[in-house]
Amino acid sequence: MFIKLLLAVFLVSFANDSSARPKKNNVVKVKQKVKPKKSEKVKDEQNNILQPYGIVVNSTHALLIDSETNQVLLDKNGDEQLEPASMTKIMTAYMVMKALHDGRVKPESLVTISRNARQMEGSDMFLEVGDQVTVDNLIKGLIVVSGNDAAIALSEFLGGTQDAFAADMTAVAKKMGCSKTEFKNASGLPQEGHLSTARDLIIMSKRTLEDFPKWYGVYKETSFTYRGITQPNRNVLLNKNIGCDGVKTGHAECPGYGMVASAVQNGRRLFLVVAGLRSMKQRADEATRLLNWGFANFGNYTIYPPNKPIIELPLRYGVAAKIAVEAAPHQLTIQRNRVDQTKAVIFYEDVLEAPLKAGTKVGEAVVTHPDWSNSVVIPLVVSKDVERSSFLLRIGQSLQYIFQKG
Repeated sequence: MFIKLLLAVFLVSFANDSSARPKKNNVVKVKQKVKPKKSEKVKDEQNNILQPYGIVVNSTHALLIDSETNQVLLDKNGDEQLEPASMTKIMTAYMVMKALHDGRVKPESLVTISRNARQMEGSDMFLEVGDQVTVDNLIKGLIVVSGNDAAIALSEFLGGTQDAFAADMTAVAKKMGCSKTEFKNASGLPQEGHLSTARDLIIMSKRTLEDFPKWYGVYKETSFTYRGITQPNRNVLLNKNIGCDGVKTGHAECPGYGMVASAVQNGRRLFLVVAGLRSMKQRADEATRLLNWGFANFGNYTIYPPNKPIIELPLRYGVAAKIAVEAAPHQLTIQRNRVDQTKAVIFYEDVLEAPLKAGTKVGEAVVTHPDWSNSVVIPLVVSKDVERSSFLLRIGQSLQYIFQKG
């Protein structure tokens, strides 16, 4: 059982902080744009101010997370279900990468393009019925140019049918922790019950980076050429010099424009989801602004210096009377101007007895901050091995403990 040792200790020992073939329509409808009144615009912006930092978030859904600590920097309907549109392809690609990693297919494996894939509407990589296309080319067409035809071809190749493949996608996503995700297809085209959340989309993206770092690199390719046709990556953030290296855009009539974005600055990675925006430009501007805000306003800090004792605790039946204790490796993401509002309470075991192995947990530091909904627990561990004392020495130590108790 732990005994409280220190209460409300300000953390002043922080280390440095660690970033389609479109269908033609002969009828063109022109809608008159009505410029909103200034008062209406101000009111709309006020409704989009997200607390506690006062940041304006124009997206209907937004979630910004530090990749290393999983700390949420901003959250606007992050757990509310939405239509993921082409962001679905993050999971489609993950399934293909997993098959490649497991050796079930090879990059040079040939896929025969079906009529289903060729007739798929929306963005495509210009596949034709009967084409023999490598998995390597299809996954690039899927990721870089968001090819719906590539999504169908890959789903049929790996799952037999798109429905079976979508069921497999859902099952793997659930195992990742994507509890609110249900896939009905591999492309992300609107379909009843085809839903995910901003949080689940980040989980999928993070797992792609962690599980298949080599294949994750495809997300930062700025263009892809197939059949002599070069198409640019729809993720324009790749060209904005903000450290973006992924992940995937999406658009459908109901959810509007959205994307999952990831960027690295000074060795620190953030994942962002935005959705419900009105145009590609607004999507790009919103994502760029929120990523830059996250990098500028938050840092990653260590509470206690690494590999340095923070306290010595009494030890029974050891060759020494006390044992040094240090904090396990950790990082915390904190708003730079609010670091001094972080507090910690240390708890430790009231009786320590040798022998002990280095790394044995003997206590914990519970860290809180006004901006956090949950505290962070940092294990306190023994810094080195401690041997048990000899039999005769233990007899003397036992008598000493009895006399000390009186």
